[in-house]
Amino acid sequence: MIRSLLLFSLLISLTISAQTKSFKSALKKAYFYEKTEDFLLAKKVFEIAQKDQSIISSEKVFLRHYILFYDYLLSDMEDIKNIDLAIQYLNSIKKRNPFETELLLNLSTSKYHYLASNTGWEASLEVAEKSYKIKDFNQAKLETRTDYLYDLGYLYDKVGNSFEGIKFYKKSLALYIKQYGENDNEVALNYNNLAYAYTNIYNQKNTIAYYEKAAKIWENIYRNKNNDKDYLITVYHNLIFQYINYGDIENAKKNLLKLNNYFFKKYTSIKSIDNERYFLSFSDFSLSNIRMNLALNQKDKALQFLKDFENNQLLPYKKENHSTYLIQCYEEIADYLIENNEYSSALNLIEKGLSLSKKYTQLHFSVTLNTKKGKVYKLQNNLEMALKQYEIAQKNNTKNYFNSSKYTLEYLKSEIYFENNQSKKSVLNIKNTIEQLLFDLSKKKKTIEKIKFSDVKELISTDFINLFYKSGKIYFQNYKKFKNRNDLQIADNLYKISNKLFREYYLKGEYNEELSKYHSEIIEGLFEISLEKKLTFQEKTELINEIERSASQHLAQEFYKKIKTQNNESNLNLDKIKELEKELHFYKSQTKINSKKIAIIESNINSLLKKTSKTYQGIDKNSLDNFDVVNVQNTLDSDELVVKYYTLKNYVFALYITQKKFEIKKIASTSVLKKEIKFYLNLTKKIDKNRLVSNNISKFLLPDLNSKKITFIADGFLNYLPFETLFNSKNKKFLVQQSTVSYDYNLSFFLFNKKSKIKIDSDALIAFAPNYKNKELAKIRSGLSDLRYAKEEANTISNLFDGTSFLNEKASKTNFFKTINQFGVYHFAMHSLLDESNINESCLVFSNNEKLYFSELYGLSFPAKMVVLSACDTGNGNLKSGEGIMSLSRALTYAGVQSSVYSLWQVPDKETSEIIVSFYKNLKDGQTKDEALANAKKQFLANNPMKQHPFYWAGFVVNGDVSPIESKNFDWNIIGAILIGSILSILVFYLIKKRNQNKLFHQ
Repeated sequence: MIRSLLLFSLLISLTISAQTKSFKSALKKAYFYEKTEDFLLAKKVFEIAQKDQSIISSEKVFLRHYILFYDYLLSDMEDIKNIDLAIQYLNSIKKRNPFETELLLNLSTSKYHYLASNTGWEASLEVAEKSYKIKDFNQAKLETRTDYLYDLGYLYDKVGNSFEGIKFYKKSLALYIKQYGENDNEVALNYNNLAYAYTNIYNQKNTIAYYEKAAKIWENIYRNKNNDKDYLITVYHNLIFQYINYGDIENAKKNLLKLNNYFFKKYTSIKSIDNERYFLSFSDFSLSNIRMNLALNQKDKALQFLKDFENNQLLPYKKENHSTYLIQCYEEIADYLIENNEYSSALNLIEKGLSLSKKYTQLHFSVTLNTKKGKVYKLQNNLEMALKQYEIAQKNNTKNYFNSSKYTLEYLKSEIYFENNQSKKSVLNIKNTIEQLLFDLSKKKKTIEKIKFSDVKELISTDFINLFYKSGKIYFQNYKKFKNRNDLQIADNLYKISNKLFREYYLKGEYNEELSKYHSEIIEGLFEISLEKKLTFQEKTELINEIERSASQHLAQEFYKKIKTQNNESNLNLDKIKELEKELHFYKSQTKINSKKIAIIESNINSLLKKTSKTYQGIDKNSLDNFDVVNVQNTLDSDELVVKYYTLKNYVFALYITQKKFEIKKIASTSVLKKEIKFYLNLTKKIDKNRLVSNNISKFLLPDLNSKKITFIADGFLNYLPFETLFNSKNKKFLVQQSTVSYDYNLSFFLFNKKSKIKIDSDALIAFAPNYKNKELAKIRSGLSDLRYAKEEANTISNLFDGTSFLNEKASKTNFFKTINQFGVYHFAMHSLLDESNINESCLVFSNNEKLYFSELYGLSFPAKMVVLSACDTGNGNLKSGEGIMSLSRALTYAGVQSSVYSLWQVPDKETSEIIVSFYKNLKDGQTKDEALANAKKQFLANNPMKQHPFYWAGFVVNGDVSPIESKNFDWNIIGAILIGSILSILVFYLIKKRNQNKLFHQ
């Protein structure tokens, strides 16, 4: 059908350009037969026309080569020689007619399709590129050029250059839209392929965006039509897979509902399911439902879908590709079972998969399934059987192209050797495996000691991230056993390569469990090695920079996006910069460096950067991609300390940064410290008659905290801890009584807040204190009882700053939305509700119990100077690996709030009000936010000797930009008025005196 369309386009073009009646008549007849796909009769028409004396010689030559094209279409052997002869003829014409250009492009299309099937993608692309570069390309018909550009996009994507592929997809997309409008199947297919191309350059944002565009068009097209090819089922299947991998379970669920709806809507009768398309759609349906249920930990439902898939009598499993889907189902569930220690059930599914792979000779499945089988035996400490399974997998790994299984299996064997006390054999096997990998990539011999990231920079997958850091782990274990410094150096290098691969693999979005696991394992290895190596200052700097640059950027990106929006940035320019930066990275990572291309891209980036504001340039300079720990050090005062914690699998490490140095230290066992902090927090959140001291956790955390000003950047479970409650048993003081304490989410934020002063138009304050339906006064700010002191607090603060207050009924959600971006400081004295199982259900509660949810806060553009959440548990929530606590306060940062004050537990109403009012009075005096809060707590401790327990005073902390709200300088308006008044008084006095002197003189 595609060939018919191509020939139809050609015939139309020739009809327009024909010079003789007989030639035109022959074209018309050929078109008639072409329409019925009778190429043989069409060929006879041209053969008869060649004998017509009225047809001129140039037309006969053209017809002869056209007949060669028909011969190719009619031949089962697909003899490419005829196509080559026709192409040579058309290329020899110095000035082609449009119909000749048209034929040349169609011949080229046939040739590169042939080469793609018989030779390879590279050879196919070479032919396609050659005809694309002809000078008269644009005189071919629009339809032909559009299809040709689309094919170029596909070919570039296939050879691994998706950046060029995306360019050609976008060119063809513009032309498709020009011809058919946005709501067209060809446009949707182009969007779908663009999505796939973006997966290859690790841009998940665009992958999802373009799949969504394709889905939207197909929704419009097939709303009232039969979707023969089930495009909607396919695209929702792809979106479900993407969203599950991204960790966005809610969107995955929405897309699954759509997929299931279309599947059941179409396949309702025996007639509708008796075709090949049904099998493909049923496979997508089954796999998507299995994946979704496993992601939701609903194993039984996943197993039921598997059973239905197995028992479907309409699935023709006699075909090899059909068995492929069933084996995939077995693998998906087996992986889940292995992770949950259900080894017997996992082995049962693996055996079923192996049976099918053997029956249909699908050896690639034998490799993956035997590897999983080996993993089960290893987890059961049956090392001999595990090794045997890995060796079986190796024998079946007969792929003649580069694949990760070859190297992964060797590593897994090395792991078993090491556990069997064959450490030398283990290390030697790792050495040989890595060196073989290097040879396979470059065809050059290179030792493991000399490996560089540039040698393996294209291996951006979890398989190779695992290979390098786990190989580094074996070398490090061997070093600890034999103290061979060469092993230590190799281990360090392998971990660093793994970290750089992880950085390339990470999509810059929200961390998930898998990303956090990889990052944590790599960091722990690097820190352990650093303590053994005793790093120089420069080596420490490089290490910390590498670690921080691969950390989660999701929160920072959301915050910066809202800040840029507030500063009227051109979103179009910013998007272009990000796209160019990704393209630049791709070209710099190639084996053959295209210096000219790199220079052009860099020039374009610099040109766009000049059009952005200083705010964006500051963000770009201080972002995690460009992070430098030395810049943090340079912003600190002599009495200032920044502590960044890393809670890893086995140990907690800390990075201490001061003006003169920074140090990396191992603090404690992760399991021990976690247990101690959990116990301590349980005591802290309730009132105990005995004065609470924190000796157990203080011995781990307090010794190095001796600066006047300390900023904590916590990680993992340490986010729950108010560090100011650490108690020094020697001087009998809490940390808050000897240091000013504040918090930040990451080092990039800290640096940005220190160096970049963002302009917020308004300095005004607004306070909200609602009433609640339950009029019983609450002692703590939990539940939904009325809060007496919260209203007094809001009034006092509002009066102090000549601000605005919304009390009782006026403290509504509607009024809050009306005031967004009209004030610089927002104060919420109200209840909040915490849902740790689903953070999106956590909320602030306004008047009439109106709820402002986490998800709503997250989506706002709300770049205020400061928001004070004078409510319970606003800093608490679900702890997400690699991200921190998903809390209401964190949602504010997502929204663009520069600094926030929030609570870590259910705080008491009266005492909270006292501390918060004191905090604002200190701010009014010009103190920084961290000083103001620290002094408010000190004042409370001094004024309330019977309320020394941290429950009363330690619940609130400040996070983010700690710069003052009010300047410490005098009010220059008043001073100016006084000075002017004084000067005028002196001047009047002088004139009067002068006048009197003059009078005396004349007398």
